[in-house]
Amino acid sequence: MAIDSFLPSLTQHAAWQQDLYADLHRRPELSGEEVESAKRVERELHDLGLETRRFGGTGVVAVLENGEGPVVLGRADLDAL
Repeated sequence: MAIDSFLPSLTQHAAWQQDLYADLHRRPELSGEEVESAKRVERELHDLGLETRRFGGTGVVAVLENGEGPVVLGRADLDAL
């Protein structure tokens, strides 16, 4: 699948992404203590209809099942102070 197929969706959700970015940066947390940031990310993932799992204290994982076929992994870090 080409990146061109994802661009309309990214553009459609730009305001949501910018709001999340701004909110996370408004409330910086120390490294390893990103408790509130993890809660916010988990809430956003739930709002998108994804099931989440917590690990390592502040880690959040979500899996989107879409049947057989190619697998795509997306990974993000919340860098702390």
